[in-house]
Amino acid sequence: MEIDCLKSKIESYSPMLVSQIPETKLASVFVLFYEINNQMNLVLQIRSQKLQHHPGEIGFPGGSLEKSDQNLFETATREVQEEIGVSFSDIELFGKLDTVLTSTKFLIHPYVGKIINKQKFSLSCEVQSMLFVPISELNNQINWRNDYIINENCIKNNRAFYYHGNIIFGATAKIINNLLNLLDETV
Repeated sequence: MEIDCLKSKIESYSPMLVSQIPETKLASVFVLFYEINNQMNLVLQIRSQKLQHHPGEIGFPGGSLEKSDQNLFETATREVQEEIGVSFSDIELFGKLDTVLTSTKFLIHPYVGKIINKQKFSLSCEVQSMLFVPISELNNQINWRNDYIINENCIKNNRAFYYHGNIIFGATAKIINNLLNLLDETV
């Protein structure tokens, strides 16, 4: 999958957006791509083990809408700057993906783009480390599994992505899967 193809498909895509559902919290993330050794990679972060919520989990840079944010796009760009030290001036925006509702009642608005300049990532105390996943690995079916979670007397089937001993699940895996569906690269 070429980055230009990805950009073209996302630019022409009309995402299914949900503005607000009662009792949900608004949030946004930035699904970023970054070139390393002539190979395009998905940018993920591993959250610090010291955090109260979701310690050690893998996700995209992003967070909750704050009162100072004018909109969810501003939330995403602010969080990218705060969490991994990348300025919006170093990002080429491609567009948006479908809104995702999490089990913890967050309504996530994913923006997609590419980091266009070489970076020295500056991680906040919320981020333990970065994880760069080559696009080719996202398309490899062997990396995807169905995990079954039993809670509240029901069984949930969740797609999870396994990469070099890391498990990417929940909203992050759902956003990646939505991206692959859009690109007709379903695994």
